[in-house]
Amino acid sequence: MGAGTVPDATFDRVGGIFLRALDGLSIEQLRKQPAGPESNPIGWIAFHLSRVHDNTFSTLLGREQAWKEDKWYEKFGLTPETTSLGGSTLDQVREFDPISAEVLASYWKAVRTRSHEYLESMADEDIDKLSPSSPPSAPEPETIRLTIARVTSDASQHIGQVAYVRGLVDRHGWYGA
Repeated sequence: MGAGTVPDATFDRVGGIFLRALDGLSIEQLRKQPAGPESNPIGWIAFHLSRVHDNTFSTLLGREQAWKEDKWYEKFGLTPETTSLGGSTLDQVREFDPISAEVLASYWKAVRTRSHEYLESMADEDIDKLSPSSPPSAPEPETIRLTIARVTSDASQHIGQVAYVRGLVDRHGWYGA
């Protein structure tokens, strides 16, 4: 078992929950802010989660992000420079057009392919190397171990948020595993 086996399995598990939570949502449901006008809607959370995943694992692979390489920005009607990697304003969140649950799910699947590729090929000795994907706000450079832990934690948190908000939008409670 290689160093990437457990996080890869985690992304398979939470990714399945994520795709089930997105399945069949209307554009209105993707835009709904059930906790009020200052909360993040499902569509935005799903987009942000996928953009961070794309940025992190594309960087670890030494590749251009799928966002640019595969022109996902065109599918979302945005520019190649659009990031959503954090620090977005409420106005940017409100203005975001999630297009459809299908497009959000397809983008996740595309970037999940990249994380699977990286994690499947990761050797045990890679885990303590410096990460090329440390966030600019990090107090010191991250190791690959910390980068993967951070992104795994963030993905689990955001996917839980999507599943929970889906339950609120559908009025049936938790929409998890």
